Parts: sequence; C-alpha cells; structure tokens
Amino acid sequence: MRILFLHEVNYLKKPIFEMHEFPEHLAALGHIVGFVQFPEGESRASLVRTPFKLQIQGRVLTNQNLTLYTPKSSSGDYLGRLLAVFTFKASLKRIVQDFEPDVVVSFSVPTSGWQAVQVCKKLRVPLMFRALDVSHKIRKSVLSPLIKIAEKYIYKNAAWVSANNPAMLDYCLSLGAKRAKGSVELPPLDVSHFSVTKANTTRLKAQLEIPSSANVCLYMGSFFYFSGLPELITAFAKNRQGNEYLVLVGGGEQKAELRNLTAKLEIDAWVRFAGFVSFEELPNYLSLATVAVNPMHRSTVSNAAFPNKVIQYMAAKLPVVSTRLDGLVQTFGEDSSLVYVETSGEVYQAARKLFSNPGLAKIGESNLKIVNEKFSIHNAVKAMELRLEQLIGASR
Repeated sequence: MRILFLHEVNYLKKPIFEMHEFPEHLAALGHIVGFVQFPEGESRASLVRTPFKLQIQGRVLTNQNLTLYTPKSSSGDYLGRLLAVFTFKASLKRIVQDFEPDVVVSFSVPTSGWQAVQVCKKLRVPLMFRALDVSHKIRKSVLSPLIKIAEKYIYKNAAWVSANNPAMLDYCLSLGAKRAKGSVELPPLDVSHFSVTKANTTRLKAQLEIPSSANVCLYMGSFFYFSGLPELITAFAKNRQGNEYLVLVGGGEQKAELRNLTAKLEIDAWVRFAGFVSFEELPNYLSLATVAVNPMHRSTVSNAAFPNKVIQYMAAKLPVVSTRLDGLVQTFGEDSSLVYVETSGEVYQAARKLFSNPGLAKIGESNLKIVNEKFSIHNAVKAMELRLEQLIGASR
C-alpha cells in the first residue's frame, strides 16, 4: 500500500506518539509511507529553507524512511496556521498527485482535516480519519464553535472513522459518524522501550536531589487547563508526609500557574519540575515513580480521550491512579489493576495509600501484562493494516 498520513503539527518536533508509530511501523512492513505536516513552531527564515518534499529518517524506527511533505506557509505560528486553512486544499491536491496514495489517514481537524476530506473525495482516494481527542475542546478558543463544525463535517464525510478507544468512537457517533463506517483500533506501544536499569534510576534521583528511599508521585504529560494539576499540587501540600515527593514531567500553558502555586503553598522543597524530556529519556524519568497519576478533570474532552501516558506508566510497571475517565474504563474495565477516583483532588490521597501497599510490585506486573496483551506493536499495527486494506478494497 501507498499510505499518506496527515496532521496539523510538526512531525520532526512533536513528542513521539502514534502519529509517528503507525506510519513508521507500517513502513517496516513494506508499505510506502508519506506524511504531510504543518511546520508548527518554525520561523519564516527556517521555512524558506524547508523543502516541499523530503526523504526523512524515522523517529521511532531510525532504520525506516518516509516522505515528508511541508506545504508552503508564511510561518509556523498562529497566523501561518490561519492562512493554511485557506491554502491547504491546493497544496494537498498537489501532494496527492505526486505521492499517488492508495489511502489517506488524517489526524487533522481545523487546519487541514476538513479540506483533506474534500480533496480526497474529489480525487477518489479513501480517507480514514483517526480520532484521538475532542478537537474543539483541547484548547480554550473563540474558534471552538467553528472547530466543532469541522469535526462534524469530518465524522459525517470521511470514508472511515477509526477511534483509539470505545468512548472516542461513541463521541464521533454522537456528532454524525456512521456506525457502519467506524471502528476502534487501539494504539501501538513498544513495551520494551520502558524497561530501565536500577543504575539509571539512582543516577537520576541524585541529579534531582530526591532521596533514594523517597516515595514519589509522578505526573507526565502536557500541562493543559483540564490537567487537574492544580488540584493535585494542592492535595499534595495538604496531605504529604515524611519522605514524599511530587515529580511533574512535561510543560505547557499551566506551567507558570503551577510554579506560582507551588511557591505559594511553600512546597518547593518536595516538588520537582523536570520539564519536557526526550522519548529516549522518558523511561528513566518514569522509573523515579512509586505511583504514577493521571488527575485529568472528568469532562467531554477527557472522557473521550485515551491518555497515552497511562499505558506508558503501565508499560513501566507502575501502579496508576486516575480519575474515572470513560475511555480508560471502557478499555480496561472496572476490575483492572488501575485505581480510579472521582475527582482530581482525590488522586494524591489514593496514591499515598498505594505507597504502603505490600502488593505494589504485583500491581505493576499486572499493568505490564495488560498492556502487553492489549497494545502490542504487532497486534495494533496489523489491525490498522487490515483496516486500511479493507478500506482500499471497498473503494474499488
């Protein structure tokens, strides 16, 4: 198959997730893969030097190559994104004619997603929309109502909608996707990537000035407005005892607010802001944790989404506490080894209870077994490959 992927972010700079994993693992199976990006974060000067078409090395599988397309843009900032909304159709038509895909897989919504549906219909190329989140609620914006309209258009008109969890598919169906043209394909995860040595953990604890005997509650991911992190920090300040530390790996729009809150509560001595870390270093940081947490607010956006951080925690053999999100409950069930709580403010107290649980190691082993069964690269990639082959066959 010739498969063209599409997203409205920077392929080379975005933290690694399934938008990199599916393309590169499908390339490893012998398929010809291309990717259309929006050059998010690039300056005007760098875009002048950026070629329209470039052969690149994979970021997950460095022995694989794919073709990266970068439609011309004035800049990688907000203005450049707005302009791309109006210029993308012409760019994608040129790309499709050049790459000649059998199928297009789109992760994009407002910047280039609805336009891609129109172009693919006109050129008679089947398009699968890969649904990962509720796009119009990811960020607070005056454009949210327009983004929701774009979502509805895509769900109704894509040749197929593939969701990363059952709750996400339910959301797409509620906005017009057709059940006969929708499915759930779980994301892939390289479990072996998350194994670490004790020496690396010891080194990193010393570097961050965390005692070797400390109980560490760890959060990894973006600091979004619905992250639940202010509630987590407040609960930590109120309930922490003895040798307990909080490690926050990542960054985002809440960073300044969270640092100010930590200072206000006078808990800087026990909180570590680790910043963004590379995919290669991530397992070492996860190994710091006694318990990992996902305190996201329960809402439309978080209930439908599937937090990738949770399966990465599980792959690192960590006990996990999360708010009771529909995507997690429907994927893992009520009786899994995940610990669910109702609100973000309850997450730290639940994590504290696990610190003294004598079965902590068994919980971690159980989590690893679950992700091995549900999210193996082989199973996830073969399921996606089969779905794309069926989609191509149905279009002929």
